[in-house]
Order: sequence, then structure tokens, then C-alpha cells
Amino acid sequence: MKKLISLLLAAAFIYTALLCACTNKPEETSVPVTETEVDVTEDQTEETETETETETETEEETEPEPPSPYGTFKMADNPVNVTVTSPYAILIDANTKEIMYINCDPEEKIYPASTTKLLTAIVALKYCEPDVVFKPGDEQSLLASDSSIAYIKSNHELSLDMLIEAMMLPSGGDAAYTVAAGVGRIIAKDENLSGVDATKVFVDEMNRYGAEVLGLKNTHFTCPDGYHDDDHYTTIIDIMTIAYAALSEPIIMKYAALEHDDVRYASGHKNSWENTNKLIDPDSPYFYENANGMKTGTTDEAGCCLIASAAFSTKKVIAGIFGAKDNRERFTDARSLLVIGINR
Repeated sequence: MKKLISLLLAAAFIYTALLCACTNKPEETSVPVTETEVDVTEDQTEETETETETETETEEETEPEPPSPYGTFKMADNPVNVTVTSPYAILIDANTKEIMYINCDPEEKIYPASTTKLLTAIVALKYCEPDVVFKPGDEQSLLASDSSIAYIKSNHELSLDMLIEAMMLPSGGDAAYTVAAGVGRIIAKDENLSGVDATKVFVDEMNRYGAEVLGLKNTHFTCPDGYHDDDHYTTIIDIMTIAYAALSEPIIMKYAALEHDDVRYASGHKNSWENTNKLIDPDSPYFYENANGMKTGTTDEAGCCLIASAAFSTKKVIAGIFGAKDNRERFTDARSLLVIGINR
């Protein structure tokens, strides 16, 4: 009997010990490590946010460099020494895009007169093949009565390349409006658009193309021929940017270098045109044998203007004259710049 009681007491003791061991065992689901990881993650997030704020503050404190007043051109290290009397004059090395001479504020507003027609031709050639034929229409009502003309009539039909010739040689405003209306319909994709409305489409595209493609900074055109309007303006850098682009257009440069031409339109009509640029006229006192373009322009407000180009061997230069008081000053100054640029 005593032996049985001893066994029962021993069993009870073992049971109690086991029960205590189970009750005091640590829970495996305890997450002190997880809590520590969360704390570290939060600290890292705060550090990242602080670094981001610091970087943002640094970026905000860094001021961007102001745009160059010379656009895509740059001043030459050793500009040329030449005397010109025109109030706005510039000479550019067309190979290096260096400004070899400038006598005016590069960002001052000037009026371009008919040198505008260079951009008219450039934009037209981006949208239209040279052999496409156009006929003058109601857009001719927009032409001022005292504009220079190529004597294009309503029953004439001319290809785009011949209209460009009409703009380059006699500086035909009638040709410029015919181009603007014809190409404006192509841009608008509407053959039934009136000439007046199509011209507006074209001029809008001139401004867009100038700003977005050529990078013009302070230019706004209101017409395709350059007839004076207070809201039709440019800068000497912007207009020379247009001239530089024209150098890459073979059709423009072909006609810009042509002294005169007897032409036959697509409609069969004949005409004869003389180039207004006396630098390429062998019979002119201003003739320069290396001159090969580009475009004249004259209004009371703009004065006598000229973008002139020349090439010899591998050298290519462009000169710009604006605000000259007469033809003599315009061509004399331009010739002086071209000569010194080619001989540099």
C-alpha cells in the first residue's frame, strides 16, 4: 500500500513539472526582430526623404545659364577690323558659325523688309515639291499697292521653283502671296480654303517653324513678303539664322546667284526678271566676283537691307546690312564685309 502511494506521488510531481515547463516556454510568434526591422526601415525612409529634400534644394539654388544673345552663333576670338556706316551690320563665317564682325545690339528689334522671303521659300520647300504648280487667287488682294512685284497675273500658272525665282530676283510680293496660299492649303489639307485664309495658315507656320525648328528668339512675321507692319519684326541674329538655313537650300541659292533670267511659266506665259542684288551684277560698281546671293529688302521703316553671301575655295561667309540710308551704303558696306571675310 505504501509503495502504491509513493508511485502516485511521483507521477503527480512529474506531471506538475511538465506543466510548468510548457507554461513558461517562450512563444515562437514573438516579433521583436520584426519590430526592430520596422524601426530601421522607418529611419532609412526618413534619411532618404532628407537626402531628396537636400537634392531638391540644391537644384533650386542652381541658376540656369542665361541664353546666348548670339543664338547658335558665337563670337570669334579675333573679330575683323572694318569700317561700315550702316547702323546694323554683321559678318558670319558660314563654316564655323563665328561672328567675325557686329556693330549693334544682337537682340535689338529690326524690320527685315523683303529678306522675309527667305523664310517663305524655306518653309514652302519643306511642304511642297519644286515642280508643283500654283495659280494666283484672292490672296493677291492682300498685296500692298506699292509692293515690289514680278508681274504675275491671275491667268498665270507657275511651279514653286519658278515662284521662288520670282521672289529672289525681282523680289515679287505677288509671287510670295501665291506661294503662301498654295502651300497654306497643303499645310491645312484643304484644297477649298480661300487664298486669304490659306495665307494666314502659311504665315502661322512660318512663325512656328522659325521658333521651333530654327530656334528664332525674337521674331514675328505677319506676311510672306515682308511689307512693313509694326508687328513684323526680327533681330539681326534671328534673320541671319534664317539666312544660314537658306544656304542649305540649293533651289534658293541657285536663283539668289542668278543675275537675270528670261522665264516661261507652266501656263506658257513669258517674262524677264532682273536680280535686285547689285553685288552679283558684273556691270554694277558694287559687283564682287565671289558674291553668290542672297536677298535685298527695302521699306521706309526698315531702310535699305541686304543679306549677302560669298564663297571662294572652301570659305563661305554671310553679311547682313540693315537700316542703310541708300543703295550705295547698303552695297558698299556689304561688299566690304564680304571681301574682308573671304580674304581673312
